[in-house]
Amino acid sequence: MQRFELGNAKKCAQELLALGQINMKMWYLFSWLVEHGELRHGTQAEVLKLYVNEQLVAYSLLENYEACDDKVKIFEGEVYRDLGVLHFVTLPEHRNKGYASLLAKQIYKELIVPLLARHQDVNSYIVATERAVPLIQRAGIETRYLVTQFYSDQTFHKKVIQQINPK
Repeated sequence: MQRFELGNAKKCAQELLALGQINMKMWYLFSWLVEHGELRHGTQAEVLKLYVNEQLVAYSLLENYEACDDKVKIFEGEVYRDLGVLHFVTLPEHRNKGYASLLAKQIYKELIVPLLARHQDVNSYIVATERAVPLIQRAGIETRYLVTQFYSDQTFHKKVIQQINPK
């Protein structure tokens, strides 16, 4: 039996730390939450966990920047808003069973669609990297809301504007 559980990462940080260093970026995020109780600059970490037969098999995390003023940029008179970074982790023994795809569909429906809907007045986007990209693309996110090269050396114009507003 499958069950999804959605919540703020600070409530389950200890549980996810106990899984080990499967994903270093999130390991540090969970460590920070356990030590400090909150992330910096208003960032919220929202976690969607997938349990199968009451065992955690995978989780997705959205570093939600909705409350962060420093994630808004004005470029050539247009407002661009980074709404967050998306991550997926499947526990090693449960990989290649489609769990990450299930998570992607669910997090897209429950978190990302409402988040994007609240910010239609500006050029809003979600950042996904590496393995998160095809997962969220298959979940149905429109290209104009997805940035996939944000952490590259490319200029803001190339990595964001040309990707979400190709002309």
